[in-house]
Amino acid sequence: MKKLKELRIRAYGKINLYLDVLSKREDGYHNIETIFHSIDLHDEVILRERSANGITVSCNHPDIPIDNKNIAYRAAESISDAVDGIGGLEIQINKRIPVAAGLAGGSANAAAVLFGINELYELGLTKETLMAIGAELGADVPFCIQGGAAIGTGIGDKLNPLPPLTDVTIILVNMGLAISTAEVFKNLHIPLTKQENRSIIIRQCIEKCDVIGVGKNLYNYLEFQVFHKHPELAVLKTKLTTQTGCYGALMSGSGATLFAIMSDMSIAHQCKSRFDNIVSFCTITTTNSVGVCIDN
Repeated sequence: MKKLKELRIRAYGKINLYLDVLSKREDGYHNIETIFHSIDLHDEVILRERSANGITVSCNHPDIPIDNKNIAYRAAESISDAVDGIGGLEIQINKRIPVAAGLAGGSANAAAVLFGINELYELGLTKETLMAIGAELGADVPFCIQGGAAIGTGIGDKLNPLPPLTDVTIILVNMGLAISTAEVFKNLHIPLTKQENRSIIIRQCIEKCDVIGVGKNLYNYLEFQVFHKHPELAVLKTKLTTQTGCYGALMSGSGATLFAIMSDMSIAHQCKSRFDNIVSFCTITTTNSVGVCIDN
């Protein structure tokens, strides 16, 4: 009897060092310019061949759907359709990235499934093909496949790589607020005139590995909308920004996670001790140069 194969994959989260909304598109989405960076905080995605056909999903988080509402499930369906079937597959997701937190946890899971199925079944699909399939699932999925650092344009799916920052210490805090990305964009006010090339400075800082400069030039246009509705997040950001050793703080994506770039790991642990009891999630991580990787 054939031994069924198993693959363990790390699905890394992301932060947005920069995010600007440029215009609304005819398809209802928005054109953005963003700078993604992978972080070491990751979910574990385990793929197992099944003797029976069909896809099953399990997860250690009670709020994660285990049917076709799960983007990882849809990722498996999409790649199966693309190659005319893959047989049976079991997807096990061990969540470490907070849910609906602006850290691309779901997109990272989908990226891991696409990447992992390609390896597990030896399909030979290129990274570009996997990213094209991923773009149909969600705007962040292509970056989660590519990883590292990149400028994202279009809806965030068109990527131009940047040199990743190496082992920069990051602290993440989340108050447990449920913020809908769709609602944030639905109610967004976009000025008729936008300041151009505001991203150039932070891009240059990244290219020069100027971490202090990156911290000083963090920017997220969505903060204005989210902080207006949730002023407690603005207060939390101010508290983060004023910590010793903090180079800068920002909301990631549409929230509600805030991150701070810290001078070193020791300072970050001191900072974490001040936030552990006032937020529902607080952890220390580092920047990472990949989006997904096999762990076995």
